[in-house]
Amino acid sequence: MPHATLVRGGLATVATAALLALTLHPIHEQSASAATGAGGSVAVTYTSYNVDEGNYRLTPQTSKQLAPMTNSSAMTINVDPSVSYQSYDGWGSSLEDTTVYHLGRLSTANRESALQALVSRANGNNMNLWRTTIGCADFCRTAKTTGFWTYADNGGVADPTLSSFSIARDISDGKIAIMQRMQQINPEVRFYASLWSPPAWMKTNNSITGPAGVFGHCATDGTEPRVQHGNTGPNNTGSANDYYPVLADYYVKYIQAYAAQGLPIYAVTLQNEPDIQMPYPTTCFTPGQMQDFAKVLKQKFTAAGITSKIWGMDANLTGDTFSYVDALLGDPAANAAVDGIAFHNYDSTTMWQPNAVTAQYPSKTQHMTEITQGANKLIEFFRGGVSSYSGWATMFEYTQCDAIDDDTSALVLCNAGPSWWMDRKVNPNDPDADTPSVISPKMGDPTQYDLNGWYYAWGQFSRNIQLGAKRIDSTDRMGTVSNVAFQNPDGTIVVIVANRPDATGLPDSNPARYNTTQLATAAASIRIATPDGEFTDTIPGDTIATYVYTPTTGNALSKQGWTASASNTQDAFTATQAIDANPRTRWMSGTDQASGQSFTVDLGASRTFDQVSLNQIAFPTDSPGTYSVQTSTNGTTWSGPVATGSGTSSFTNIAFTSTTARYLRISLTGAASRWWTIGEVSVYNSRSGLLPREAGSVTASASGDGTTASSAWDGSAQTRWTTGAAQASGQSLTFDLGTTKTITAIELDAGQWSGDYPRGYAAYVSADGVTWGTPVATGSGTSHVTQIALGTRTARYVRIQLTTALSTYWWSVAEARVSNGARTTTSGVGWSSLSHTGWSASAFANGASAPLAVDQWLESRWQSGQAQTGNEWFEIDLGASRTFKGVQLIQSGGPDNGGGDFPRGYEVYVSADKNTWTKVAAGDGYGVVNALFATRTARYINIHSTGADAGHWWSLGMVNVLTD
Repeated sequence: MPHATLVRGGLATVATAALLALTLHPIHEQSASAATGAGGSVAVTYTSYNVDEGNYRLTPQTSKQLAPMTNSSAMTINVDPSVSYQSYDGWGSSLEDTTVYHLGRLSTANRESALQALVSRANGNNMNLWRTTIGCADFCRTAKTTGFWTYADNGGVADPTLSSFSIARDISDGKIAIMQRMQQINPEVRFYASLWSPPAWMKTNNSITGPAGVFGHCATDGTEPRVQHGNTGPNNTGSANDYYPVLADYYVKYIQAYAAQGLPIYAVTLQNEPDIQMPYPTTCFTPGQMQDFAKVLKQKFTAAGITSKIWGMDANLTGDTFSYVDALLGDPAANAAVDGIAFHNYDSTTMWQPNAVTAQYPSKTQHMTEITQGANKLIEFFRGGVSSYSGWATMFEYTQCDAIDDDTSALVLCNAGPSWWMDRKVNPNDPDADTPSVISPKMGDPTQYDLNGWYYAWGQFSRNIQLGAKRIDSTDRMGTVSNVAFQNPDGTIVVIVANRPDATGLPDSNPARYNTTQLATAAASIRIATPDGEFTDTIPGDTIATYVYTPTTGNALSKQGWTASASNTQDAFTATQAIDANPRTRWMSGTDQASGQSFTVDLGASRTFDQVSLNQIAFPTDSPGTYSVQTSTNGTTWSGPVATGSGTSSFTNIAFTSTTARYLRISLTGAASRWWTIGEVSVYNSRSGLLPREAGSVTASASGDGTTASSAWDGSAQTRWTTGAAQASGQSLTFDLGTTKTITAIELDAGQWSGDYPRGYAAYVSADGVTWGTPVATGSGTSHVTQIALGTRTARYVRIQLTTALSTYWWSVAEARVSNGARTTTSGVGWSSLSHTGWSASAFANGASAPLAVDQWLESRWQSGQAQTGNEWFEIDLGASRTFKGVQLIQSGGPDNGGGDFPRGYEVYVSADKNTWTKVAAGDGYGVVNALFATRTARYINIHSTGADAGHWWSLGMVNVLTD
């Protein structure tokens, strides 16, 4: 069959050199007909990777300003909010018994201060997702004294009715009170729970712990600790009893007991680290056994009216990941029971598996439920597809002891405690081994505490990302610079950047391997390119930078139903690949730019918009030289130019007066000695979603404490307006929107002045600022963010007036946000997978195993068994002619460090008869490739690997064929 390799002299080198950028987040507000780079403010915060040796601890920096795009060749991070991925489900750590013990030793005032520092949304780290243990874990205060315990030990006597069940110990130890106070401080705080061991009488070894002195993967000889699961069925334990229903009842009683204390359990994991056995509380489950238990647990939850989510696996990434995932999600009944998959990362491998799981099972969420890590890995985790992060062992202390694993009788530094680990020495060759916990008892006085390095590093993320945020697209790692970006529900965009070498896979002798090692990393000058403009920064070495800005573009239009065409196309780099919600695919003109070349988008229906942005992420200098933009309602009769101009590197942002049309066409008006390339087209409506301030202004009935009303609407929640006096009826803020607009809501954010929200208010609107009429909304604030629904109104002025007095708090607004309709981040590009029934597969090598890539199981895969040379193929026979629009390749391994067996380049061909082939897509390989193209009807699909890599095979864990 045909095979053509794209050759473009010097282009790949140019692209690699120019594709350099870091993420910074602007906080802007201004806009004039979708003004891009209209001077919006970008809040900047730094934390040193090692806060003991560095200069920064959540330290604010001088704000940046968004500016119009330029042709800068600086290292650039493209941030594209029109392309979104997983939702953010929270950040936190663990409330195991060791942490509860140390929090209980703090003085009352210091315990309150510590909890505020950890969970307060306005004044602390906003850690809002906490993992708690169902009974004792290895980090348990009694591990070395009275031993481990559960909620139904019953003296070791079987109690299948669970009549002995009680959480009284959690109450007496102070755990319940701490959890209650955390939710009072931050109502967004949620708890999920993990089991280390059920009562001993439920288990095959009649012990809460595994066998003494045995560490590692679960044995299969009957000595390993398992829950008794009868003596029939493929996953039985050869036991007289089947205690899976009783264990499910144990979960139900736990959730009900906590609910009675006012503490709903958001989710449970099926078992902590089910693939290993340890001499502390531990329980083994095979994938099949976990599948069986998931079904039983869901049945019990349903019967009891429990809606807590169920997350499976809860274990390390390597080895058994996909065997557990396939068992839990590949079985229809278990799939219906399980809401997500939980991961740990103690093997420190590259985090690529969650993206693979999401690709195969898109309705399931992925969660990092245990490991304490620095920013480099945290960025990797979220880019890898997880929705939440939890560290481990929030508060512990090191002590001097005569360690049981030390050959001398001398006192040595011993491990974190009180816990099972506390009489074992700290590894002297591991610089991270004695790193203090997030918060730790102050040495010599356990009634006081210290906040440590993890606290500040995590705060760069947790303080800025809001529940429900969407991860949005941004450039991959470049050298020492990595990043991740989110768009919050309030519309603000957050970009976190780490300037630190990637340590994944490095040997223990390499200092970059350790989070606490301060390296001599050079400062990195970066540029952040967005549809709102650009800004630059120079990030010190070994530093985490967080940037926050308020966009002015409004909502991106959904791409559902779009089609695209172009006057020129290189090979199979088609126009469809510029509207597929994937900037890593692209359209390419294939020839130097010339006047008259054009790119046309059919929006599928008449839409209102005022900005077009061209993301040129892969080839940043392939921007249009000079252009003209026209619109049409029918695709035949075109308007005069609505915008003209010159392209800019990385992003070309084209703003114009709001227009309503179905078609838009970008035409070149001059020649340029380069191709024209578009990675992704996005179209915006600045009158929908979060509205820009433009020429708007604010006035107040009174201002105090040296503030001005303008600070209430300046794009930054780090500044504020305040009354400077107790709240009183009649105090008001009036917003002049600059022009008459359609609005539906206004949000008042008190920021760090969290108590200064309005206790009672009335909202008015006016066309002229003189005639106000009756209130369109009344109510009272309940937290530092007050959201006021106005109904659909057309007005120029909005006034918020207090109706209730309060002597103990001022009224403050750090930032106001005005909206028209919901703020959305959904691209609208979606698909479903064709059934694999009747398929067959072949390959250029190892053809006998080719069917393993189309068997619907991630655990199995086809492998080429040889280095990639750029001329390999894999072919699928669908068994009959089918209609489809894309191919999805789920690889073995991820893209970081060049790792993973993904094709370094690919081409997709289709055929009806296996004789005549049509190339429909081409692009660069990645961990998960979604190659979309114009809808085709064919029986055969052939995928070519076109890149060379002497260090990697080509492997396919799963190939899916995509349709609407």
